[in-house]
Amino acid sequence: MGGSDQRASAPARRAVEIGEVRPPVRRVGLVAARSKAEARELARDVANWLSGQGIEVVPESRLAEQESAVDAVVVLGGDGLMMRAANAYPDIALLGINFGNVGFLALVERRDWRVALENLIAGRYMVEPGTTLAACLVREGVSRDAGWAINDVVLRGGARMVDTELYIGGHFVNTYPGDGMIVSTPHGSTAYCLAAGGPILTAGVRGFAIVPISCHSPIRTPLVVSEEDPIELLLANDHEASLILDGRETTPLRKGDIVRITRGDHLFKLVTFGTTNFYEAFRTKFNFQIRPNAVPSLPARPDGRHSGENGLAPGG
Repeated sequence: MGGSDQRASAPARRAVEIGEVRPPVRRVGLVAARSKAEARELARDVANWLSGQGIEVVPESRLAEQESAVDAVVVLGGDGLMMRAANAYPDIALLGINFGNVGFLALVERRDWRVALENLIAGRYMVEPGTTLAACLVREGVSRDAGWAINDVVLRGGARMVDTELYIGGHFVNTYPGDGMIVSTPHGSTAYCLAAGGPILTAGVRGFAIVPISCHSPIRTPLVVSEEDPIELLLANDHEASLILDGRETTPLRKGDIVRITRGDHLFKLVTFGTTNFYEAFRTKFNFQIRPNAVPSLPARPDGRHSGENGLAPGG
């Protein structure tokens, strides 16, 4: 790693050293984004470096069989890969090295990977436990487990407006006509929840955000409720709708179906260091610079405008 990287990382090193010392890490899982060549290349460097420090590295191909014996999992990718890893290996501490666009879960930037791993294997890190959501589908009086989520549970309509009845702790709140409803954890509040106009829940908030999606009513204010209160979403009309967990469509819903959402049994454990500053991350990552290197799909005309006319395909 070059000198400029070391200078950028020095404050992180000092801040972490004054934090809580945890048991040293001896066995590390390694997950890299398959679609990103640079992540796969760095994975080789990370594996070689860890091995040189006497750390046993467990690749993703073997991780599912041995996750109980892994002290932590290093994830090279974006927030989506962090969620996939957390779903695959619940209750294990995850250290994310960011290869995505935002990086609220993958907290370490690529240039700082070596310092972060030095602190990890030395026990100079903290684990921020995050609550998860458990979803249960009640259909015609019969309940079945529908899975669990790290970011959000969503009742999402299709092409036509759906009527969603909201109940909190057994109390009827209202019927929301629109595109559906989001129930989000604090970690998920900077994802779909934020995009739909919901609140951001900062670290330490023990509650869930409930956000109507494109609600066709003046009564559309998001709510923040205690994580102790069960939340129920009832599909009140017969229009197309789906149950979506962390962006994955799981179940088509029918009129009268109830999605019951409670605090999950699993924890999302995020490795953090003393320099993690949520507010700085929020200001910089969402300062209209989410995709600063975006390239238009439509080709440019001689006048500099972009058009898909005249048989030109995007990117042609």
